[in-house]
Amino acid sequence: MKKILNTAVNVIGWLALLFALSSIGFATSNPAQGVPLYIIFFLIVFAGVYFYVSKHKHVQGVAGSKNTLFPRILGGVVLIIAILMPWFVFGKINLSSSSYIIITALTVVMIFLTFLAVRMINKGKKIIILRLLGYLIIIVIAAIPALAAINYFLQYFNRPYDALGTAYWCTVAIAVLAWWGFSFIGKKT
Repeated sequence: MKKILNTAVNVIGWLALLFALSSIGFATSNPAQGVPLYIIFFLIVFAGVYFYVSKHKHVQGVAGSKNTLFPRILGGVVLIIAILMPWFVFGKINLSSSSYIIITALTVVMIFLTFLAVRMINKGKKIIILRLLGYLIIIVIAAIPALAAINYFLQYFNRPYDALGTAYWCTVAIAVLAWWGFSFIGKKT
């Protein structure tokens, strides 16, 4: 039963990563074509990585299980995509270059604070105030996209819920990609 549950969690995780990456297609001029094309592209990439890893695992045998360089490189690439996600999402509204730089810096800060908050929650099992502080940080971070949409992005969208939806869609994509990036980087064999 545990093996079936682990397999189900892996499949759901890979599907979440596939859909997060393919959601870049929403930032194209024609999302109806962009999303399926990105799904196909990332399916090909995933299949290529899977066959590469499985081939090298069989060739190298036991020594292949100690190789942690590939997951770390993959994790770094996924983290870079997470950091650059606002460029993809807000590319249609033609922000100034300084706005993109500010948004990218805020993305890095949000990823770091979320990572710190999760560490505080996980490590603070005996110190309740540490866990509460971690949850408080996550609540504050969850409010940032709404504040950005209301105070900054509203002028670029026709409807308020478009601005709010785009800001949160971007945030969810960043969160999923950053989580996957950190899980690949921190993977131990």
